[in-house]
Amino acid sequence: MKHFELKLGNMRKAQDFIVYPRSYNEQGPEPTIFIQSDKRCAEINTETGEGLLSTAGGHPGFLKLSNVFNPLPIKVDMETVALLTDSQPKSGDKIGHGVYVA
Repeated sequence: MKHFELKLGNMRKAQDFIVYPRSYNEQGPEPTIFIQSDKRCAEINTETGEGLLSTAGGHPGFLKLSNVFNPLPIKVDMETVALLTDSQPKSGDKIGHGVYVA
């Protein structure tokens, strides 16, 4: 799994983010990617580079609860969006530690 040092929005320091696998619907891949560090998470539109950055931890799904977490709007340059999109785990990639069955 790839990690990226990113500084987004109002962050004071760059953090180590991972990229979540892409979601799909009937038309194909969703135009949104999700990234998460140990303190922040974000969703970014792959077509515009616009997105939301959490103000306090949580899973990317929590960004939808804007009245609770008050996410900040962000703009990510398209070069970074392309790098993140190309690095998303794909079917068959090992994600996480896996499970050992004895």
